[in-house]
Amino acid sequence: MSILKNNPDLADVIRSDEHAQALIAESEAWRIAEEARYSTPAPEPRPLLPEVEAAAPYPLEALAPLMRDAAQAIAEHVQAPLALAGQCVIGAGVYLAQTRVNAPHIHRQSGMPCSMFLLTLADSGDRKSECRRLAFKTADEAEEKARTEHRKACDEITSMAAGLKGKALEQFNAEHPLPFDPRTQYSDATYERIAGDMIRGASAASWDTDEGGQVLGGASLKADTRAATLGGLVKAFDTGAFERTRSHGNAEGSGFAYNRRLSVHLLAQAVTVAAALDDPLLRGQGFLPRFLFASPASLAGTRLLTADQLSRKAYADPRLQRYWARCEEISATPQAIDPQTGEVAPLVLELDAEAAADWLEFYNEVESEQSPLGKFGNLRPFAGRAGELVRRLAAVFACFEGQQQIDGECLRRAAVLVRHSLAEWSRYTDNEMVNPTLKQAAVLLEWLQLKQWRTFDARKLQREGPSIVRKAAKQRDKLLAILVDHHQLLTSDSKQFSLNPLSTPATPATKPTEQSTFSCDYFATGRDISPACPP
Repeated sequence: MSILKNNPDLADVIRSDEHAQALIAESEAWRIAEEARYSTPAPEPRPLLPEVEAAAPYPLEALAPLMRDAAQAIAEHVQAPLALAGQCVIGAGVYLAQTRVNAPHIHRQSGMPCSMFLLTLADSGDRKSECRRLAFKTADEAEEKARTEHRKACDEITSMAAGLKGKALEQFNAEHPLPFDPRTQYSDATYERIAGDMIRGASAASWDTDEGGQVLGGASLKADTRAATLGGLVKAFDTGAFERTRSHGNAEGSGFAYNRRLSVHLLAQAVTVAAALDDPLLRGQGFLPRFLFASPASLAGTRLLTADQLSRKAYADPRLQRYWARCEEISATPQAIDPQTGEVAPLVLELDAEAAADWLEFYNEVESEQSPLGKFGNLRPFAGRAGELVRRLAAVFACFEGQQQIDGECLRRAAVLVRHSLAEWSRYTDNEMVNPTLKQAAVLLEWLQLKQWRTFDARKLQREGPSIVRKAAKQRDKLLAILVDHHQLLTSDSKQFSLNPLSTPATPATKPTEQSTFSCDYFATGRDISPACPP
């Protein structure tokens, strides 16, 4: 300060300079905060976010053996979460099974479709597309071949008709109709398009995309007709029926189709479907409860490669080769499709005595937990669908393994995966119920820690801080007040702030996953424990 005393002009300049005064104030605040840090014990910070149940490990062993090995191989080669790889493999198995077997229904002798809806949440860069590509490899190749042959046949007919006119062209077209479009996979589509194709004669389809946000957050589920769209998807899942009533002038026209098959396999970023997953209509109408769900943690930041890993190729992995060979075997077997009507009418894979007993125990256990105070009291629509999903998934496993009945082992495996899905729905729901403002405060705290802003003033934060505090001083002050109230920040004047030295990253506190009474061992029910559920 002696420099300022000997240079009064410089002192006047500094006093009149706002930026210089701000720097001095910030320096003084830092000095005071540092002194306080060492002279006064800091209060213990309180967690911003409530406890959430830690994600249970994905039950890989519950998959059918070849599917399990394939999922493990995909996860290793792609360096993706096991749940993501497992869901993709299940999706491919459903695609193959839905036109070849029916799942057993409690009240219908003809059974029900084994088609399934699957939803997996994964961040951008979590390698959703590559997992799906390896799981659906044989299906994609067969689809590409069928479409190429169809295009070639259409081109030949069109070429033959070149130059014909009038009655000659009409007669030629009558004698040479274009072959029916063999498409069975849809990625960029709408329910209207798929329903139209079913009504025009298609038998089965898989709505399969790694941009699931376009489906759940797309126009068809936001428009005025979304209730009808949801109703149509639910009906397609339940019975395979499609119906559409349109005005006479509508080019798409009206119509109906029965005994079709539709599976849905969606991979999506959580942010793109958050609003849809919280939509009461999607939950209450039973659309979301029909999905087998997984929301694994990202592996980003841990996927380091070694030279040995780089030298190993997925296409040469014996586990994937065996899986692809089995997929091709199933594809070569006849589909239960009536050539005249296009209806799918496969035989029902019934439960054997052991499977029936295991299913009954699973059903009663889940039902008993749906009371208001039960484990699934807040997930009643989802838990109420669990028994049906187990039967469908068990039928898919039995089909993939070439069985003529669903045995206890298949049933128990399916039950483990459906139970995992219920736990994931519960965990996701609990996390989404957290106050949004608390989440924003946690984001701000994480930013302050990452940028090492140990001391700062409110104005600087609004100028240079993250976007959530730059828009309005009111929003900034609200978040700062929350952090102060939780002792994550320290302040004496609500202007200058310092990070509590005891503050830790603002991640939710976690509690261990509770062991369900209907565990893998539970489904053994006194019999030999399934190889899928090691002790």
